[in-house]
Amino acid sequence: MNWTVIKTFNTRHEAGVSKGLLEANGIKCIISADDEGGLAQFPFQPSFTGVRLLVEKSNETKAHELFRA
Repeated sequence: MNWTVIKTFNTRHEAGVSKGLLEANGIKCIISADDEGGLAQFPFQPSFTGVRLLVEKSNETKAHELFRA
């Protein structure tokens, strides 16, 4: 699959909320963060490298439209 970063967040929790929005609209997505699966920090603390939300390239436009609404 060809994935692309749709948005970057400060915390895994923020990314998770947006992931839920995308999945509720039929868009497959994944969270990518350098935080040892969420164990390296508390879920509400900011990540130094950012928490990335990725979607399949074919759903990029639809995902952007959902975040604009």
